[in-house]
Amino acid sequence: MKHPTVSVCVATYNQRDLIETCLRSILDQEVDANVQVMVGDDASTDGTSDVIRLLAEEYSPRLKHCLRGSNLGAAANMCDLLSCVDGEFVARVDGDDYWLPGKLARQLAYLQENPGCAGVYSNAITVDDATNRIGLFNDVGDACFDLAGLLRRGNALNNSSVLFRVEYIHGWRDITEQIDYQAHLWLAQRGWLGHIGEPLAAYRVNTQGSMVFGMNEAVRELYWQAIQSVPRDLVADDDYAHGLADFLRRVFFRALRTHDARLFRSWASRVFAASPYGPLRTSALMTSAIVRIAGKMLVGRLLGGNHRHILYRH
Repeated sequence: MKHPTVSVCVATYNQRDLIETCLRSILDQEVDANVQVMVGDDASTDGTSDVIRLLAEEYSPRLKHCLRGSNLGAAANMCDLLSCVDGEFVARVDGDDYWLPGKLARQLAYLQENPGCAGVYSNAITVDDATNRIGLFNDVGDACFDLAGLLRRGNALNNSSVLFRVEYIHGWRDITEQIDYQAHLWLAQRGWLGHIGEPLAAYRVNTQGSMVFGMNEAVRELYWQAIQSVPRDLVADDDYAHGLADFLRRVFFRALRTHDARLFRSWASRVFAASPYGPLRTSALMTSAIVRIAGKMLVGRLLGGNHRHILYRH
């Protein structure tokens, strides 16, 4: 496909100091494609709208400012943007994140060379609000995932790095809650997912607008619902049990960090009830996952550098 159209959907709310970096990083990509950017400005009150308005004038007609009359919320804001795309390929970005040079060209070539790939992600550097580099988003490397593989090891994919084919937009558009793992699992039911190990995006850690930062328990419940959304006839019992064990491994580490044993006990009972393998075997799978991740964390500490600061170990 020569000179395709890529629709990029950016959701933002009160990110005055961050949104310009995000939008310029997209619009300044060097790629043989028609890049159209739609910004869902969710009734910002801090001057974000003024920044976007000036950029829309500078980059017209490639940048469309969709100013909301009232606050829709992050998920509804993004869903509305996705309902308006008209390109052959679609990307979605959170307004506090940004892309690195060469990102779009690399991923567009990947999808064009791999017709069976439904969507491609990349690693990301992690940064703070001041754009100081912290480490890496994941340790996945160059990889391909089918549904079973994505379920067994859980989510380590960066949402703001995705580029997918427009025919698979429904899985992203129809999700009414802000949880990316459910969209990844839905997409993996339509084709395999690619992951580029090189960081091609930047992810801001624990910003004030982050749902993970402010609503950890709500995210945990949505993550559980994402696992439950996978049709059981599409995955083997072993894959499903590994996915549940990996989820419980994540709960274990959270309970350890917060000194909250009740958190682990409450989720363990739910996981054991849902697992086709029962409490003993599921506990063994969870323990194996804990040992695997703890080993990676130890190696990271010994090696230092980016190996030390990895947000999601896979």
